[in-house]
Amino acid sequence: MNDSSTRVSGMIWAGYVLLLLFSFSLYWSLLLWAGVAALALGYYQRRQARKEGSLAECAQAQWQVNTVWLALLLAGLGIGGIAGVAGWMGNDPTIMAKLDELSSGDKPPLEMLRQFWAIPGSKALIAFMCGSVLLYLVWTLKRTLQGLLSLWQGVAPASLGALRWLALLAAVLLQVGIPLVLL
Repeated sequence: MNDSSTRVSGMIWAGYVLLLLFSFSLYWSLLLWAGVAALALGYYQRRQARKEGSLAECAQAQWQVNTVWLALLLAGLGIGGIAGVAGWMGNDPTIMAKLDELSSGDKPPLEMLRQFWAIPGSKALIAFMCGSVLLYLVWTLKRTLQGLLSLWQGVAPASLGALRWLALLAAVLLQVGIPLVLL
């Protein structure tokens, strides 16, 4: 094995380490820079792999690039959807009056929660927030773990087979388990 193929292979592992860090960026926003680094490194790896004619390394690098872009797309759609529902709720004067009444904070928390839940659109807002955060957290980590498993198996990430379900299960357990442990 020559130096260039070793360097690119090591850089692929480095890309997955950056993606692992990026997968937890909602917990610590500084880790968003790991996504930027993974994206730049992925483009570089893909170019190097194409020059060397390594299809496997090119597929791994493309998987890393697509993972970052998918995460950014999911985050953008989530923020847009949340802003849309919140904007719709903010345009209705009766809803705003109910929200202003709740913001005084002179009621017990459970009663405030019941009143918030009765406001039209609040269920959609909460569902959209939870769904978009869960998709962003779980899907990014699932793709990262799937890529790592494919490196271990020596296949392209898209053709991993049944092990992709193991990656999904591990991603759900990690992303749900971490907040439970921290709380």
